[in-house]
Amino acid sequence: MVHWDGEKELMSGAYCSFARRLFRRYRNGPITFGHSFLRQALASGLAEMQEVRLRSGLRLQLDLTKGNQNTIFWQDGDIEVQLYWAIRELLPLGGTFVDCGANCGLMGLLARQYRQARVLFFEPHPRLAATVEANIRLNGFGESCELAQCAVSDRNGEVDFYEDPREDGSHSIHKDWTGGMRELGKVKCVRLADMLAEKGVSKIHFLKVDTEGNDLAVLRGAGDWLKPESIELIYVEMSRQREVICALLESEGYVGFVSALKNRREMARRQREYERGGKVSFFLPRSRESGGIVSWNKMKGETLWCGKNSPTASYLSELAATE
Repeated sequence: MVHWDGEKELMSGAYCSFARRLFRRYRNGPITFGHSFLRQALASGLAEMQEVRLRSGLRLQLDLTKGNQNTIFWQDGDIEVQLYWAIRELLPLGGTFVDCGANCGLMGLLARQYRQARVLFFEPHPRLAATVEANIRLNGFGESCELAQCAVSDRNGEVDFYEDPREDGSHSIHKDWTGGMRELGKVKCVRLADMLAEKGVSKIHFLKVDTEGNDLAVLRGAGDWLKPESIELIYVEMSRQREVICALLESEGYVGFVSALKNRREMARRQREYERGGKVSFFLPRSRESGGIVSWNKMKGETLWCGKNSPTASYLSELAATE
């Protein structure tokens, strides 16, 4: 019986790897239809809970019933490719990465894997926080990665927290963030500046802010930290209040770059070129968008911010000029 269970486990693992490779090849190939059908067909032979090793070598515990984790599974970790690139290219070796809105922890774990970073995760959802902790242990990163199970905002205390039962990446402290949100209860809420002082952080080399409508409050809660000398890079989705966020960051000496990825094909092309050793631009200066200046309020997508006259700003501008 023990021998049979082992065989079943090996067979399951082999099928899991085969299914993910097949889907990824099809998805990134020339055929643009049938992706959802193929994924559903392949998924019929899989258990809902999976422990996988991604292409990068990172190990993750994933719940395939949850949309975000399901996507990570089928795309072999290749989500938010522009953020993945920024971590690998711009985060200094041994730097500090702060992840506000960690979800299952993928990006912070990649920062540790590729750049040996110290990582501080913030995740308020109890189930997702438990997943982050499990994934930290799974990769043996306990000495360098730490989880704070709380929301990040512009005040300390407690806040109501809401869960989107349909989309696992859309839980928020804002009830109106998506339709159909349900109250999950109270969660701890902290100012980023206060938590950094408590953890003994002296400098942030890369700050990721993906807090489902609360990005502005997170940045305001950084207080005196919000300057390029203290926080070198900021990646923020600006899902709400884009113009206010831009005005705040620009007033503190930052310059913004917007994601250059427009569709799946373009993302896959740039990723392949980068992995072959090519120099690829994943972010464009605002002035390059649509051939001229575009209002930040009309921008959709992820933005990357760094000091106006920093080497990073020069490097991103040089890469963009080759496009």
